[in-house]
Amino acid sequence: MREKVVCLVSGGIDSPVACALAASRFEVLPLHFCLYPYTCEETFLVAMEVLKDLRKKAKFKKVIVYPWARILDAILKYREKRSYACLACRKSMFEVAESICEREGAAGIVTGESLGQKATQTLTNLGVTSRGIKFPIFRPLLGLDKEEIEGISKRMGIWHEVHAGCCFATPRYPRTRAELEVLDKFLEDLRIREAIQRGFEGILEVRTFEEDFKGYLEALA
Repeated sequence: MREKVVCLVSGGIDSPVACALAASRFEVLPLHFCLYPYTCEETFLVAMEVLKDLRKKAKFKKVIVYPWARILDAILKYREKRSYACLACRKSMFEVAESICEREGAAGIVTGESLGQKATQTLTNLGVTSRGIKFPIFRPLLGLDKEEIEGISKRMGIWHEVHAGCCFATPRYPRTRAELEVLDKFLEDLRIREAIQRGFEGILEVRTFEEDFKGYLEALA
């Protein structure tokens, strides 16, 4: 029996490639964070189409969709920490993935992060957001650039001309060299772990891709 890993899949270009690569060695369980209404309805539906096609390659049994808007609401209330918003968001996602690993018997977490592509993906910030997570975080695309990742996506047959990925909550000036103590204190003040556990009440398990996605978004709005 192959070990299981939780793959964070946004529906963008990078994370589906990371998930497909992981599927060659592990049983994969995609985890998608639904940002709606911090992104448009069409973005979520595109992400579901990307995941539907990815299933042909990665052979996963289900996708877990976790409602993320309330976490973003809490993070964005602290305007004085706005530059830390993406980092708080990322580390909170790892906290969710950690809980899902425990619930689903998974042994690790896979992301599509690539060094330097985003503010959260500087070497400093990768270390800060990973610190304290109980499960290993695998980043198969870490040393690749965007053109290399796009090439792999096309060769694998999972390339989409239209991708998900926009977020209305991204700060204008995100922190690129975060301080661990500042980020952890910020999340502690937010009581983020309690908020995360409440969020599990609203998860959607996608098995057929015939689920009522629009109804799900309406319930979140």
